[in-house]
Amino acid sequence: MPARYNGTMMKNCIAANFLVLLLLTSTKVFADFSVEGKLALQFADGQQQQQAFPMQLIREQGSYIFSVGSQQTRLNAPLQKYSLALILQNDQDVWVTDFANQPLNGFTLEIAGYQITLRRDPQARAARGRYVVQLNDEIFYFSRGPGQINFVFNEQGIAEVQVKSMFKPRR
Repeated sequence: MPARYNGTMMKNCIAANFLVLLLLTSTKVFADFSVEGKLALQFADGQQQQQAFPMQLIREQGSYIFSVGSQQTRLNAPLQKYSLALILQNDQDVWVTDFANQPLNGFTLEIAGYQITLRRDPQARAARGRYVVQLNDEIFYFSRGPGQINFVFNEQGIAEVQVKSMFKPRR
């Protein structure tokens, strides 16, 4: 009986080790990262403001703390992406509540080698409100609903920036 008991224990031990190995190799492990950004805002009332706009993910006491700009939240798992919403109201005012509590005429965000700009372009007749979003060299116009800028993360920080819910104008 003891020999059979040891065999069962050995099988359970091997199965448990295999399960742990499978979990370790199949889950994505995120390291801490911190990325500095620079943000320049142009408010609808004509005022301008420049400020730091960092993004960071820090593991602390078994959870993750994600910070963007001056905001911070605690998470159970690392964040895969962060979405920045751009809301065009009545083709006049653009709201980006993660930046400011008032409407904007434009902004420029430089972060992780990306430059993201919102501006009014009098030549952009097909653009709602004549607002244009530019991600590096690509231009986008507002479609229906809010625009979205997604920051996709990997172990080193920002892996990619994507513009969603907006369209590219015809050339």
